[in-house]
Amino acid sequence: MVVKPLAALLLAMASSGMLAQGSALPQAQTEMVEAAISGHVQALEQSAQRPIDDLVTEFENERFAPDFKNSTTEDQRRSLLTAIRDAAASAGGVMVQPAPGVVEIMLMGPVEHRIAMTLEETAPFRIASLSIEEVAPPLPITRANLESRIDEYMEGRSGLVHVRLGGEEVLSKGYGTGNAALGTTIDSDTVFGIGSRPIDFTTAAVMLLEKQGKLSFDDTLADHFDNVPTDRAGMTIRQMMTGKSGLPDFPANDSDADADLTWITREQFIARTMATPLLFAPGEGDAHSHWAFGVLAAIVEKRSGQPYAKFLRENFFDPAGMERTGDYGESRGLPLEAFAVGGGKQVGLPNIPPNWGPTSWLVLGSGGMFSTLNDLRSFYDYLATSDVLGPKNQSHFNSEQAQVDGSERGFELISLIGEGRRNEAWILLNSGGGTATRDSVIRPLMALIRSE
Repeated sequence: MVVKPLAALLLAMASSGMLAQGSALPQAQTEMVEAAISGHVQALEQSAQRPIDDLVTEFENERFAPDFKNSTTEDQRRSLLTAIRDAAASAGGVMVQPAPGVVEIMLMGPVEHRIAMTLEETAPFRIASLSIEEVAPPLPITRANLESRIDEYMEGRSGLVHVRLGGEEVLSKGYGTGNAALGTTIDSDTVFGIGSRPIDFTTAAVMLLEKQGKLSFDDTLADHFDNVPTDRAGMTIRQMMTGKSGLPDFPANDSDADADLTWITREQFIARTMATPLLFAPGEGDAHSHWAFGVLAAIVEKRSGQPYAKFLRENFFDPAGMERTGDYGESRGLPLEAFAVGGGKQVGLPNIPPNWGPTSWLVLGSGGMFSTLNDLRSFYDYLATSDVLGPKNQSHFNSEQAQVDGSERGFELISLIGEGRRNEAWILLNSGGGTATRDSVIRPLMALIRSE
């Protein structure tokens, strides 16, 4: 199963303001929060591989905040770390979901556990509280109760749910309205903002150029750009694609009025890339970075000699028949009623991608696009059934995957794909995802997909 690293999800949460600390901090301190979260999470993830005495020493000396230690005893903290270590040892999977001011980590195994963690509000952002508890697993979803369970999950939400089992559609249902003012219904051709899903478009573009011999996954930053600082000159394309670049998650800084929409050029973006402090030396850590996929988009432009959007359209979107996929600030000639209106942060009236201005290099390569269920399925079907990427690269998109993408403008995209893509579930929302209840549907849907 392809799963985003635990640290990756936490960094995205911190950078987007989904953690209380991240929302009010200037950029420099946000990067410190990211680094602290990354360290804490990796230590918790790897706790089962450590002797308990070593684990306790590290957390006592480096990770627990003084107030937390003053309010607990050494024996209590040792017992807590022992319980987390035991739960991590038996966990078969991890899911992270944010709650107000808290990071919740689900360890999924024979017995499921929830770890809750908060941080100090000031540097060095050590752990202010930490707890673990057993939780009852969500009720299973079966073919027989699929629609009723989805109806329950979608109550009060607007969006589309689509499930295929054994290659056949078993549920495709719209809920709420795409545009409340117009009273439009939602179906598989309704246009949604797709959050970070363009990461897959960028990945496919890089793989195509690799197949064409125009780049190598082992190419470095210095192979493609001039005047690269020594600390990142050896950063490889492979590291940028796999969360090992060391780049922070997002390139926005305090000068940007909006972390997604403020316009910056490719040149400004690359200048920031060369100047920003790294979270760690390339290859020596693990932290998902949207920023890295922006750099990859710039490399796509340099190696293809085409604008990123044109390269995607000529090589993927047009061959796949994707007529309702585009960038912010454009409509692809679609009427207003084709677009679902985002229920989150309002930008423009109505709150739809054509009203958000052209896609900025703050998000290009990792966001800034819209699409439909039909178009997205066509994209993956094209990669799976054609030789456009070649067998070696094609296998990346045919493996089991669970992906969650979203934006503060109220759109969310969840896709759960089984090996070989015969079983799949899609949830596209325009009402905001309600992350606290995601767990009730994602895991049982994934279990259904695996069982078929």
